[in-house]
Amino acid sequence: MAVVGKQTIGKLLIQAKKIEQAQLDQALLKQEENDAYIGEILIGMGLLDEPERNRFLSQQLRIPVIDLGHYQIDEAVIKMIPARIVRQYKVLPLFKLNNTLNVAVVDPVDPEPIIAARSASGLKAEPIIAVKHELEAAIDMHYGMSKFIGQESIGTVEDGAPEDIDESRIVELVNSIIEQSIRYRASDIHVENRENDIRVRFRLDGKLTDFQNLPSSVSNALLSRFKIMAKMDIAETRRPQDGRILFETDNQRLDLRISTYPTLHGEKCVLRLLNISEALHSLINLGFESDILKKYESMLVGGEGIILVSGPTGSGKTTTLYSTLNKLEVPEANIVTIEDPIEFDLKNINQAQVNVKSGVTFASALRAILRQDPDIIMVGEIRDDETVELAIRSALTGHLVFSTIHTNDAATGFTRLLNWGLEPFLITSTVKGILAQRLVRRLCTSCREEYPATPEEIAKMGIKVDTSIPLYRGKGCLACRNTGYRGRIAIFELLMMDDHIADLVMKNSPAHIIRAKAIQRGMITLRLDSFTKVKRGDTTITEVIETLGTTVSD
Repeated sequence: MAVVGKQTIGKLLIQAKKIEQAQLDQALLKQEENDAYIGEILIGMGLLDEPERNRFLSQQLRIPVIDLGHYQIDEAVIKMIPARIVRQYKVLPLFKLNNTLNVAVVDPVDPEPIIAARSASGLKAEPIIAVKHELEAAIDMHYGMSKFIGQESIGTVEDGAPEDIDESRIVELVNSIIEQSIRYRASDIHVENRENDIRVRFRLDGKLTDFQNLPSSVSNALLSRFKIMAKMDIAETRRPQDGRILFETDNQRLDLRISTYPTLHGEKCVLRLLNISEALHSLINLGFESDILKKYESMLVGGEGIILVSGPTGSGKTTTLYSTLNKLEVPEANIVTIEDPIEFDLKNINQAQVNVKSGVTFASALRAILRQDPDIIMVGEIRDDETVELAIRSALTGHLVFSTIHTNDAATGFTRLLNWGLEPFLITSTVKGILAQRLVRRLCTSCREEYPATPEEIAKMGIKVDTSIPLYRGKGCLACRNTGYRGRIAIFELLMMDDHIADLVMKNSPAHIIRAKAIQRGMITLRLDSFTKVKRGDTTITEVIETLGTTVSD
């Protein structure tokens, strides 16, 4: 940020006792070395945050500041400046007073945004200082998420002449898509060829959201760029391919798994973003309530047995297992995994990947792992009777085994094992428990509000509550892109093996009987656990019903 009178703002900060003279002197030395602005230097030193810097800058320059998170902009004013100008110059129209348009900017003394706003609107433009991330979020809210990209900016020509497409623009476009997905904390990027254009979508908090549309003329160049980055065959367009991209940004290294699939109008490309810092959490931060966590951790004690995590694809099973292995990782333990694919590189854990072409399946890899002197084994997924039989054998020979299974609830996991032909006594003597889970969107803490629950809402949960209770909802704000939700939290159901459950398994009892007995003995179901989070304001009844539907009931 350009700042006028650097010493002046420094003196203001000293007078306000925000910094000391020695700290200012140190910042000025760094400024000379790095050719940066003093406010940015102080922020980088941890002595100041951006809102504080803006307040002192406002005092120095006599330019007002604005909290965009609590400001409603008239849509008529929004239309006064085109999206292209708004995004290029990071300038947002706020309100019109007589012949003056007041605009939000990050740097109030940079003339370019002001000149651009004046030229686009035909009005006099006056700056108001805004926090950078709030300004970007406000632009996204009012103009859509997409960064403006037209054919002229990519350098494209008519369809059918891909050789004329500017390669550097395609590289810039691909990097922009990935960088924007990181900014929005997307889990997946979908690039879809349609009849007249290319649709790019991000999966945000489990929901697919349109990001931008691109001209169909860039299809070949765009897909080729993704394939080159993933070291895939760019000439092969008629069969699916898989690859991996290591993408480095200024402050992090991102692992992307890419998959292509031929469709009617061309190849569809999906990239899954894997960030190890986002994958490893403490178990309590995943969403475990204290009583369920205590029982789950009790199963981790002891060096043998099987612990299964169940749920549909995308329910967070792998994250739970990775976080568990990270908790168990100690120098004395040899932890070995077989996964399909390896989603995150775990420090000090020996990971291997399924490779069917080379004959490496879950079953064959598990046989080999047993000769590697393991203490703890993770099998990415139990898919067949051979793999489950080997997992049972591993547990019987003194190993702690983790794996996943695709069932709707915990009780059904036992009947699935029985259906694979396992002897009931092998199940009861090795399976410590089954953890079922789902992911629900978390309410945005910036705009969450309390309201009285209606009897109809409580009835939807299928849980009897005697008195009216307060619930929470998200109003929508800049922080959550006006959705009311930000991030996700897991809900859990833990069914632990005990004598009563073992008796039912030995009798080949159906899942609903096992489930009823577990509830009778105090098992907290997915629905009950979700209701705890609803009452606390972590999520909403609507979100829980949408996630659980009617497949799980108490």
